[in-house]
Amino acid sequence: MTRIDTLTARALGLSDDGLSSASRIGLADPDAADALDRLMRRAQQRGFDIRVASGYRDYRRQLSIFNAKACGDRPVHDDNGVVLERSTSSDDEWLHAILRFSALPGTSRHHWGTDFDLWDAAAVPEDYRLRLEPAEYSEHGVFAEFNAWLGECIARDDAEGFYRPYDQDRGGVAVEPWHVSYRRSAQPLSERLSLPWLLKLWRKDSAVDDWQIPTPLALLGCVEPQADALLQRYVWNCAE
Repeated sequence: MTRIDTLTARALGLSDDGLSSASRIGLADPDAADALDRLMRRAQQRGFDIRVASGYRDYRRQLSIFNAKACGDRPVHDDNGVVLERSTSSDDEWLHAILRFSALPGTSRHHWGTDFDLWDAAAVPEDYRLRLEPAEYSEHGVFAEFNAWLGECIARDDAEGFYRPYDQDRGGVAVEPWHVSYRRSAQPLSERLSLPWLLKLWRKDSAVDDWQIPTPLALLGCVEPQADALLQRYVWNCAE
């Protein structure tokens, strides 16, 4: 039986080999963590207090998020932040609503330790309830100044190697101004995503027993027939 090699396992969120724990950042690619630390220190000089809302997330965690949304046990919302009703959507409609904001397990960039959701704690009170919604980063949002500064750094290629993979709506994942990726470490991992292995994981095939996948993917009957098209639309369809 063909085994998953180390780099592919990491790309799929099955292994944290090569990652290390960093203060204020958590488990991360060491080069990405160093770059983010430098960006944090620069931001502090400008009066921002960068915090990581979400960093590394393994396959099992992403599977639990996706399956909970698929089953209606976790909120799914539209592009305007309105919570949708599961009973009013077909399986296919519900799947695409989920994928606007949540990746299929095994395809999330958060599996790699190179991608982080950032916010500015200096802009809000301590009890602020972070939502990670576009309105917070808009011209009149609470993180408008931070968003503008970060955007300017990225535009000058002066963001310590980070960029925004979801900088615009390309018809797949919604715009995520909070999501940054460390290009140098992320690129090799993005190239290791494998549809054959994803299908084995989603089905909970015996070939992946060693990885202790707890349950098959919800909505598998809807995902499987269009798997390649979903990868094209929601995984590859982003800034590089």
